[in-house]
Parts: sequence; structure tokens; C-alpha cells
Amino acid sequence: MKKLIVFILMIFGSYLTNAQNGFSDILAAGVQAADKYANSYTAPASEAFTYNLASGWYESGEVLKAGKFKLQIKVQGTFAPDEKKSFVLDPLEYERIIQSSYDNTNSPPADITVTFGDGSTAPRLIATVLGENNPEQSLIIRSTESNTNLLLQEDIITLAQGIGSTGLDVVPSAFFQVGVGLGAGLEVKARFIPKIETDEVKTGLYGAGLQWEFTKLFEEEDGTNNLPVSVSVLGAFTRLDASYDFEDGAVVEGRDQLIETKTNVFNVAAIASTNFKVINFYGGLNYVVGNSTTDLKGTYTFRSNTVIFPIASTVEDPLSLQTDVSGVLGTIGAKLTLGAFNINADYTFGEYDTASASIFFRI
Repeated sequence: MKKLIVFILMIFGSYLTNAQNGFSDILAAGVQAADKYANSYTAPASEAFTYNLASGWYESGEVLKAGKFKLQIKVQGTFAPDEKKSFVLDPLEYERIIQSSYDNTNSPPADITVTFGDGSTAPRLIATVLGENNPEQSLIIRSTESNTNLLLQEDIITLAQGIGSTGLDVVPSAFFQVGVGLGAGLEVKARFIPKIETDEVKTGLYGAGLQWEFTKLFEEEDGTNNLPVSVSVLGAFTRLDASYDFEDGAVVEGRDQLIETKTNVFNVAAIASTNFKVINFYGGLNYVVGNSTTDLKGTYTFRSNTVIFPIASTVEDPLSLQTDVSGVLGTIGAKLTLGAFNINADYTFGEYDTASASIFFRI
């Protein structure tokens, strides 16, 4: 399990490294342009992590009996639809943004032009953090003196690759999950990853949920239940904290440079499952609400001339990106029971599909 979590941290680190390169480079075009690009670039990953963390909270409509305990090892993977792997970038839109920012610098009058590396100004698809630029893409930002049309400055910005460039097509997670029966048809659940640090990446995950099986209301006095299915409802919350400290390899000079990501997910579900001894099938309807905040923190100093920073300039905590998600998801799955040992696997359908599997022990 530790090796699996470290592997997932490496993938998460790849995502944050790509984001760092893209954020730092495009800051040379100004904070407003960088904010627009960074939002388009990171939003699909934030959405994918939100849907991933909303999944895997149940494997049955039946809850544990009072005093019973289970420990699970969960592994999940969320698949991004093709349309979330790229976004349309219009150079002329960035040209207007950068021109407006430049005009506010009190620098000598200049005209800004923005093109792709091949000189085109036609909008095209560019990789998000989940995709890949093949071939690589860049923006060329030029400033020319308004009266003489002489070239004053030219900056070439290489646009960030996504994790698709590594051959990865899934957003993964892995964590421990426990459940304890409270009686009265209630089961409390918790999930967690201890605070872990690998190189510059730090991450931690925790969550809690409560499931109530209302078919317990129809049990006989001796505790037997003759209903063919168990039906319950669940409410749960998950929180992911991650950061990447990239000061040693920063593209732009500065200090205390890092990316922080915080994701909060709320999930409400209606669940039904069969009541057989060995193999059972379950399904659920889930309503998910989540938000993710990614902050680029630290100081960033531009000492060489750039189009938007013609003189030395420093910006602090330049970007804060917010993504909000809500939607209805459907889950189907199966659970195999072999005494105290259980295996389950399910698939959640939605804007982003998620596959989940776990092994667990009940006591």
C-alpha cells in the first residue's frame, strides 16, 4: 500500500510540476493572462479529483451491526473524457488582455501582438493538465514601438504539457477506509492517507461519512430481515491537501515558491443492494458538490526585460484558481464475501467516470 501511495504521489507530482512550469512561464505575459490560461489548464484536473474523491464510499446497502468493524484498502481511477484534455486558446484574446495590462504600466506606448509559435493567430486546441501538446505549442508575444513600428521585445512562452504526455490516462487515488457499526441501522465511516512527503510533494487526505440503513426498520424482533434487498442513505465528506515546493527548480527567480491545492467534496447517496451470502450486487444514486482551490504562492521576480515587465518587477502570491463542481452520478458494483474477507469493485458513471476496487476485512 505504501508503494502504491508513493506511485500516486509521483503522478500527482507530475501534475503539479507541469502546472508549475506552465504557471511560471506564462507569468511573463502578466498576471491577468496567466490567470486566464491557468484556469483553463487546471480546471479539468480539479474536476477529476473532485469526482474521484466522491466515489468509493459504499459497497452495500447493508450496514455493519453494532460493534462490528471493517478495514479497507481502496484504489480508484477517474477517466477524463477527451473534451477535457484540451481547451481552445485564442491568441487574439490574449493579445487584448496583455495589451490592456501593458497600457497600465506607464511604459512608452507600444503595440502588442500574440501568435502561436508557427505565426498563426487562429484559435486551436491546447492541452489541459490531463492532455498532451503533440507537437509542442508556444506563444510568441511581441511589442513594437507605436510610431516607428520597431520591435522592442519578443518573448517565447512554451505552453505546459499535461500528464497525457507521460502516457497516463487516469487520475488515481488510494487510501485506507474504515467502518464501525453503531446500531440502530447506523454505520460511521472514515477514510485517510497520513501526511506523506516525497521529494517536494506533500499530500494528505481525510474524510468521514455516516450511512443509515432504513430497511432495519422492518427487521423482526430477533434481528432477522426477510427483505430481498437492503436500502440505505449516506452522507460523506472528503478533503485533499497537497503542495509542491518548486523553489529549487523555479523558472522565475523568487522565494517561498509553491503550489497548494485543496479539494473539498460532499456526497449524498441513496444505495440498494441484494442480500445473498456470498456474492451481492449494489447500486447507488449520488449527488456530489465539491470545490477545489489551487494557489500559486511566493514571490516571483522578473529581472530581464519582458513584454509586460519592461523593468524589474516582483509579484507575490500571483494566482488563486477556484473550481466548483456539482452533479448526479450513478454507481453499480459487486461484492464477494468469503467469511471475514471481502472484495468489491464498482464503476461510477458521470461527467468523469470512476472505477473503484477494494479488499477489506470485517471483525
